[in-house]
Amino acid sequence: MKRIAFMVIVCVIALAFSQARREPAAMPAEFAAPEEDTTVPSLARISFDSDNFDFGFAPQGDAYLVHYFKVKNVGEDTLRIDRVRPTCGCTAAPLKKKDLAPGESSEIGAIFRLSGYKSATSKSIKVESNDPTHKTMNLRFSANMDTAAWLDAMQGPRLLCEPTIIDLGKGDLFKGTAKFVIRNPSDKKLKVEIIDYTGDIITTPKIKMPELKAGKSADVEIAVLKEYDPTSEIKASITLAGLDDSGSEVTRFTVPIIGGGK
Repeated sequence: MKRIAFMVIVCVIALAFSQARREPAAMPAEFAAPEEDTTVPSLARISFDSDNFDFGFAPQGDAYLVHYFKVKNVGEDTLRIDRVRPTCGCTAAPLKKKDLAPGESSEIGAIFRLSGYKSATSKSIKVESNDPTHKTMNLRFSANMDTAAWLDAMQGPRLLCEPTIIDLGKGDLFKGTAKFVIRNPSDKKLKVEIIDYTGDIITTPKIKMPELKAGKSADVEIAVLKEYDPTSEIKASITLAGLDDSGSEVTRFTVPIIGGGK
């Protein structure tokens, strides 16, 4: 009887040992192989018509320079713009639409407050999205508030304007139209070209005489959109350039437009 019991114990031990060899102990969690990432990368792709804009010369004062960068989803998935962050408190960067379907476009603003600036400067705006190939992109703009350099004829051909800031007034004094004068003080003919304007506030500016001979002047007329609410503060601008006979740009400047509000 004792012999049989002994044999049973030996068999049980042998079986347990064999099972242990077939089923090795689990590896500690810190040494275990990481789980396979099965996430499919997004096929959204972000694209800008341009990632840089030059306002050229601009006046000093409490006004704004405004430009909108056009952004488009050129990918196959929905583009999600997660964050738009200016690198300076002097700049606001409104995003018109956050999620863009394939082929859809939107705009990111650069609204730069001039107050306190008296020389050339450049700023940037960081744009973060779900495009895995461009998680972060930088938009840049520049402007030169050195009015002495703007007036310096030794700097080459240029266009001057009067007034340098258009004030449309506010309240009962608000006016929906205005004009300013551009002058060619150089000794060469210059063609005046509109580079950019804040189209969600004003209509297309009208230049009375697009080609300015040396020493000549011309009026530029602007009008606020009929649907614009004049009780809202106006932050707008017009960027113009002077081109020589070859069509090359030789000078650029931006005229801010202010007014509106209560």
